[in-house]
Amino acid sequence: TLAIGVENGRLQLMRHEHDESPVLIDTGLTATNLKWSTNGTVLALAGSYGGSGGSREVAMVQFYSPYGQHLRTLKVPGGGIQAVSWEGGSLRVALAVDTFIYFANIRPDYRWGFFGDTLVTAYAQPERTDSSVLFWNTKTDERTVKYYDRLLSVRVASENCVIATQTESPTQQYALLLCNAIGSPLDSKHVDVEPTFLSATPYHVVCASHSFVYVWQYRTLMSKLTSVDLGTSSLRRKEGRERCFHIDDPPDKNQSEALPDVNGRDPSADPIIAIGASQHCLLVARESGAMLRYSLPHIALEHTYSLRCRPQTIAINCESTRAAIVDTNGVFTLFDLGSPGADTFGKGEVMVPAATEGEMEQRFERKDVWDVKWADDNADLFAVMEKTRMYIFNGLTAEEPVPSTAYICSFNELQI
Repeated sequence: TLAIGVENGRLQLMRHEHDESPVLIDTGLTATNLKWSTNGTVLALAGSYGGSGGSREVAMVQFYSPYGQHLRTLKVPGGGIQAVSWEGGSLRVALAVDTFIYFANIRPDYRWGFFGDTLVTAYAQPERTDSSVLFWNTKTDERTVKYYDRLLSVRVASENCVIATQTESPTQQYALLLCNAIGSPLDSKHVDVEPTFLSATPYHVVCASHSFVYVWQYRTLMSKLTSVDLGTSSLRRKEGRERCFHIDDPPDKNQSEALPDVNGRDPSADPIIAIGASQHCLLVARESGAMLRYSLPHIALEHTYSLRCRPQTIAINCESTRAAIVDTNGVFTLFDLGSPGADTFGKGEVMVPAATEGEMEQRFERKDVWDVKWADDNADLFAVMEKTRMYIFNGLTAEEPVPSTAYICSFNELQI
């Protein structure tokens, strides 16, 4: 990817020098520096924001993928960023600010997951053009490697993992592969919805593009895999095992066998920017700040929340009563979802009581957060990764932090 940046903050990403359909981005910054990571997976754009009307300029770095997706914003103290340099492994970045050099750790969003006793992770081998996916049983040390062309994403839930790939068909389809602990495929679906966002629960796989949402119920409460219960894909669709809808439309309960034509609709003017799913509900965040709550498995719109941030990660607790949201600035907040009919249903942001009388209550938030994990068996317990520390919360009360830079595999029975 060729990146061209101008001082006014405009950014152009091109596949080659003659690309007739480049990605155009208005970053909103007064840009001073542009630098690719050493492995070419992240673009850092340094600059400043504000300064008009007497307000002070804020120095910041915006990180983008080669496809133009905004990954994160890092605010930096000081007057301005004069230079940016990446470490050899692309896991740290150095910033020259005034007379200081700041070092920032990078936490990549790896394609990985942990389910049962198995760790599944994707990596690239220099001698291969496809992606290698390792299934490693951490108890028996048994290892299996599978190879996938055009691997897009990996998600895990319960006893299975879901692997999203792009097929080589001329119709630009995508494949969702349901695999077991040794990487053997148990079921698969071919869909037209690009899995820009992917989430898995013990019963559903949810993938979404910027305009469409696709839900696949691969397991039922009464039985094992749905592919075992019913014979053909047309029957599964007739029974409601697959549902697809445009985000601007209400889900059709009487959807016919044929899924809607994804290519026949214009993109939404209010695109999807994040999703989160649990056993009982699906949350879809949109660019306008609206977050839609749908019931599962019936996929009915239950409520619309209003957000004050741009979510990057949405995690729902085991009882579907609270959601943890991390935005693109690394700010962590809690949302009270409640249950339909309950007093807390649709309440919104979790607030912290005022310390003294007369003060206004503030929303519960943490800064510089890059990962969050709810406990599998306790709706009030969650772990938060802040910089190089891990905090365990019971409700809104934090335990003493533990130094750690690790990614959280599981949180169960008071063990992480």
